[in-house]
Amino acid sequence: MEETTIYYRFPDGSVAERIITGGDGAVPPPGGAVEITEEEYRAALAAIEEQIEQERQEQQEAEQARIKADYDALRALGVPEETARRLTGYTGPDDPEES
Repeated sequence: MEETTIYYRFPDGSVAERIITGGDGAVPPPGGAVEITEEEYRAALAAIEEQIEQERQEQQEAEQARIKADYDALRALGVPEETARRLTGYTGPDDPEES
């Protein structure tokens, strides 16, 4: 049986592919979706993946900033460096004051 791949874009910007086996390939699109070309699908998918990676990186940077702020606050209260690192998970450079 022959396979046909159809690509769709949904109103929310997400994309999907559908593989049809047999038949004439004439299948109505899922609710609200419009058919797009494979090139449009691949470009949209790459853009979505890039956005996801950027958001992941931003979240990671924000988490590292929070950890550093917690570490700095503990150090400012006089908590020993080793303890502050263990409590916060901070793994950055040593305190300049300690060097």
